[in-house]
Amino acid sequence: MSAQTMTQDSGRKWTFMVYLAGDNNLERFGLKDLFEIKQIGSTDQVAIVAQFDAMSDAVTRRYYLTQGALMSVDCVAELPEVNTGDPAALREFVTWATETYPAEHYGLVLWNHGSGWKDDDIYRAAEARNVAELIMRGQVRGLASGRASRALFSTTLETLVAEIVEHERAVLFDDTSADFLDNVEMRQVLAEIAAQLGKPLDLVGFDACLMNMVEVAYQIRDLCRVIVGSQEVEPGDGWPYNTVMARLVSHPELAPEALGQAIVEAYLDFYSTRYPQLSVTQSALATASMESLGQAVHALGQRLLEGLGDRSTLGLVFGALRAAQTYTDREYIDLQHFCELLAGEDAGPIGQAAGQVIALLSGDTPAVIANGRHGENVANSHGVSIYFPGRVISPLYSRLEFARQQGWDEFLDAFLNP
Repeated sequence: MSAQTMTQDSGRKWTFMVYLAGDNNLERFGLKDLFEIKQIGSTDQVAIVAQFDAMSDAVTRRYYLTQGALMSVDCVAELPEVNTGDPAALREFVTWATETYPAEHYGLVLWNHGSGWKDDDIYRAAEARNVAELIMRGQVRGLASGRASRALFSTTLETLVAEIVEHERAVLFDDTSADFLDNVEMRQVLAEIAAQLGKPLDLVGFDACLMNMVEVAYQIRDLCRVIVGSQEVEPGDGWPYNTVMARLVSHPELAPEALGQAIVEAYLDFYSTRYPQLSVTQSALATASMESLGQAVHALGQRLLEGLGDRSTLGLVFGALRAAQTYTDREYIDLQHFCELLAGEDAGPIGQAAGQVIALLSGDTPAVIANGRHGENVANSHGVSIYFPGRVISPLYSRLEFARQQGWDEFLDAFLNP
């Protein structure tokens, strides 16, 4: 019997699944987040389950998290060492969770390092230079050097990472298995999950860095209803799960869009109050708008491409690019801010196309359901980033749905290679 057909009998509103890839230097933060969840715990209407692959032993544990009980009591299964970067491992966890705790709505959080759309394999690059062990133990939550707002680990190792590879990777990094889940694999496994459920997931959350990009959202646009994540790197504390779960348990009738907004509000309230010196972002996206947004970005790219032979167009793009909001990965810029800069300087076809992108991002039925930002370094963040490299396009970019269907890379290639 499928989870969907069993839902009628369970009476459960939500099953909230947290997939913690803690087989890396984030292990202690994973334990902290599990205890945060236990401050609230599951109820008859909200099941909160987690799978935690830790670094300290060769066991992966599944939990049904409750308030008051010992963590060992909440452990409902122990598995041999799991490669969390393997799509099959994620699929098996979600299958177990949805069949064991069927519900009306399903939320899935992918918890770990993150690097936006980039799928470059840092493990292979590190191994080639005989420094794999240093890299694996020295990753920060965003795997990014530069102007990170909070240094969680050794800056020497951060610099070493930057010197070894030019780009970072995707999400769900497993140091023991030296593997990670790239964006192509993520689409495949979420498609399998949606087919099994007979519907898309209601919410996919990225408790990871740099993930709220148009490329990532477009990649899974038909496989979930709401996406929640950050444009900037996340501090090690990640999401405030006690606050988020308290809101859901108190209001189990929340629609996915409302839950997405609640997560954004809780995240911004936590960091602006607890760590006001940090620059943080968090946003919730409606995937139903991603197809139209992708087409609008395609139209903007075409208008820019047509004008590249004109020096004034080149000046317009260079000016907007220099002023646009960027993040720890300098090749990621805020899409709306970039378009606002273009539209502010051009009243012709380029400005009009940029205005259409802005309308889809923040208009009457916006792609950005909720947007939170705190700190001067992220003041012009509007919820969605886009890739704009400074020198060359990664050869892996063309693998993405967004690049293949909307052709943003055609403009990038012409701009970078005049």
